[in-house]
Parts: sequence; structure tokens; C-alpha cells
Amino acid sequence: MEKGSDLNVFLNPKSVAVIGASQKPKSWGSAIMEDLLSRPYSGKVYPVNVNGKSVYDLPAFKDVREIKGPVDLAIFIIPEQAVEETITACSQKQVKGIIIVTSGFGEISETGIARERSLVKLAHSYGIRLLGPNVSGVYNLHADFVAARTRTKQIRRTALAAISQGGFAFHDLLASGSHRNTGVGKFVHTGNECDLTVTDFLEHFGQDPDVKGIVLYIETIRDGRRFIKVARQVTKEKLVVAYKAGRTPGGARAAQSHTAALAGTTEIYKALLHQVGIIGSPTMELLLPLGHALLERPPMQGNKVAIVTMGGSWGVTLTDFVEENGLLVPELSLNLQKRLTSLGMPRRASTRNPIDIGAIGQFPSVDTVVSIGREVLSSGEVDAIILHGVGLPGIVKEDVLFTNQPFLELEKRMILGFNSLETEIKRPVLIGNHSSPWESQAIFDMNQLGIRIYQRIDEIAQLLSLMYKYWKDWGRKGLPPST
Repeated sequence: MEKGSDLNVFLNPKSVAVIGASQKPKSWGSAIMEDLLSRPYSGKVYPVNVNGKSVYDLPAFKDVREIKGPVDLAIFIIPEQAVEETITACSQKQVKGIIIVTSGFGEISETGIARERSLVKLAHSYGIRLLGPNVSGVYNLHADFVAARTRTKQIRRTALAAISQGGFAFHDLLASGSHRNTGVGKFVHTGNECDLTVTDFLEHFGQDPDVKGIVLYIETIRDGRRFIKVARQVTKEKLVVAYKAGRTPGGARAAQSHTAALAGTTEIYKALLHQVGIIGSPTMELLLPLGHALLERPPMQGNKVAIVTMGGSWGVTLTDFVEENGLLVPELSLNLQKRLTSLGMPRRASTRNPIDIGAIGQFPSVDTVVSIGREVLSSGEVDAIILHGVGLPGIVKEDVLFTNQPFLELEKRMILGFNSLETEIKRPVLIGNHSSPWESQAIFDMNQLGIRIYQRIDEIAQLLSLMYKYWKDWGRKGLPPST
């Protein structure tokens, strides 16, 4: 069967049969049904279970062949010994694609790997493509189609798409990043990849107009030559970021028992990803923030960074992390320092870089802070700027007096004004604060508006460093060089 055949059936089917649908609490059959029904998906949903009872008020069928209308996609949540006969039953309904949630195949034994090969041969004989086994599902928020065991209230539609060989960990990233409005509009968990692989969906998303950037969680690449060919083509047009897991001997062993993956050495994968124009994420936690930063922020054209803080200690610490990640925090010119002093910086305050706006007073004026940022960022002496420390602790509660209320709007205006400099001057502006959105009302409100406030200074430093690396390595268009 041709590798490049249409995979849209997995992400935008007109009808889906959930074979093994259930209302049993915490079961896979229940979770998939709940997510499918959680959004206004326009396609048909057909629950199938051996009892033929209704599921979430939808009539259920004992067998997929009893369904009257056509079925594009089937999702298997069934015992592993029933998979072959159910594939054959689906063929009689002219099902085009099957997602096998069921585990117990190549991830546990050599016999399981051999059985996966047999499943593929059987499915291909009917013209059916397989995703899985051992997957959590897929979703496409552009079509309100969620067929995955995910936290549906904590996923955000963006121009990023994700392809992951792992399931639950990636769902954790999506859930924890939702307060920053980070997320992916389309998600595919490929699992054991008995048939369809990361490479197949990389090619598919490369041609998808809804997708502007792609993030990958990889444990192995099963066809290196084809991956290189596809990745080179995709990265000519779109951003691709990857995190490679299973780098150590222990990690490789864990990957093999997780998705039957045979992981290679770190050096080989680093060279491979760089060769094809994919930027590697140093940590799994940075994968989504890096994808968003590279996709949404202006290019990082040089390695010089300015730091503006509400406290000198944070400025020193940020400087260490920024420079340890290969960037520079240069001393600003005397002429620029004089201009900052004329804008309202007291003589006792540091204007050399980092710039300590906390020395102005506990709450410097919004106009002063924004003017300082504008003067520095437009000076030509730096390529990016960090604002750190604006956003006092405290959450507004209806039944509790919020003592910092007079300053809340001022803080939010300050962050909004500083953030607007990124669009105005076309250089990256990153904003950080030690407090989380659950500890600071200003930070919570800004994140809800899509202004991402970074809590960790190492994350800020790594993001800027990788943005610079991407721009430096792959030219003025931010794309990989021709090879």
C-alpha cells in the first residue's frame, strides 16, 4: 500500500465507530466516548459493544456491520485477541482507517511484533490503514473532533500540530501548558507504529494548511532514509521541533518496553535532526514553549540580550543563565545609559545591563518602564529583551479583600505595554515572574490574554538561546539551508 495515501480519515472523518464503547467510569471506552461528545463534532458517532445497549444516549450496535450508514474510521478498544476478526468485520463496512487503542503487542514480546506484521498484512489486503497499537488516540480541534483520552477542557487550538510516539506524558504537557494558552490544534499518538509512523503524519501535516509548525516526541525512527527525505521537504516550508527520548541505555530499554522502539545514540539523532532542519528541544517540558516561541515571535537575529528587572538578584541570576546558554548580556553604551537616566532612572540605579527598575520605587510608572524597554530594544545594541518580576503575589477572591487591588491594573498595563514592543520593534520580548498564575492575579490575567509569562529563568534563557540557534543555523528566512 502506498505510504503517501490520504490520512485525513484519522483527523477529519465523516463518521466514526467506537468498538468497545462503554459508560463504565474511568474505562477507555467511556473516556473516548466522552471526548468525542464533548465538542460539536459534525460527524456521526456509532458506539459498538457486545451488549448493544445505548451509550451516552446514543443507540449502540453489537457489531460494526449492523450500522446502517457508512463508517470512515473505527477505534478499537477491545481485547487484543479480538483484533483480527474485528478488522475483517470493518472491511465489510469499507472502513478506511482503524485506530487500535488496544495494547499487548510489540511492546511486550517478539511474538507481539510478529503479530503486528500480520495485522498490517491483513488490513492492507482490505485497503485499510492502521494507527497503533497501544495509542491514546487523536484529535483535531479545527474540526471539533477529539478521539483521545485527553483532558478535553485543557487543550487549546493553535497552529501547531503534534506527533507523539508516547501518549500520557504529552497529554500532561498539554494540560499543564493550558494556563499559558499553549497547545496544539491537531494531535496524533502513533504508539507502536505497526503501519503508520511519525514520518507519515509529518508528511501529512507538511501539506496541511491549518498547520504552521509541528512538534515531535520521538523514541525511534523506523525508516531513516524516508524520514530524512520527508523532513527535508517539510522543513523548507514549516517549523519542526523535536524531543528525542531514549538517549541513554536505560532510556532506550524503557522505550523498547514502551512502544517497541529501538532507540539510537544521542549523537546520531542530533546530527540527523540538524541535517534535515529540525531543531531539537533539550527537555520534554520545553517542547511546546519552544514550538510557540519559534512560530510566533520575531526572529532572534543576534546573541545580545537586555534584562530589565524589579530586583537586582534576579538580574544577576538571569545573566548567569543567559550567558551559560551561549548568549551575551552586554554592558550598554554610555550614551544609552544616559538616555535611560533621562527617562526617569535614578542615578543610584543600575543602567549598565541588567537594568534595575525596582530602584525607581516599588511601583514605577507604566510609561517609564515601557519607555525604558523601547529605548533599549530599538537602540540596536541588543537583539532581545527580558522583563522580569512584574506581577505581585495575590489572587482576587470575591469574598476576600484584595489588598493589592490598586496596583493590579497598573501591573497589567505595564506587562501589556512592554509586550507590545515585540510587535512594534520586531525583536523578541520575553516576560518572566517567579510567581505562577495561581499565585499572582496579574500573571493569571495576562496568560488568559495569550501573553505567556515564564516562571523559570532557565526556560527563558534556553528559549532565547534556541531561537538564536534556529535563526543562525537556517538563514534569514528561518528555514533550513538547501542541501
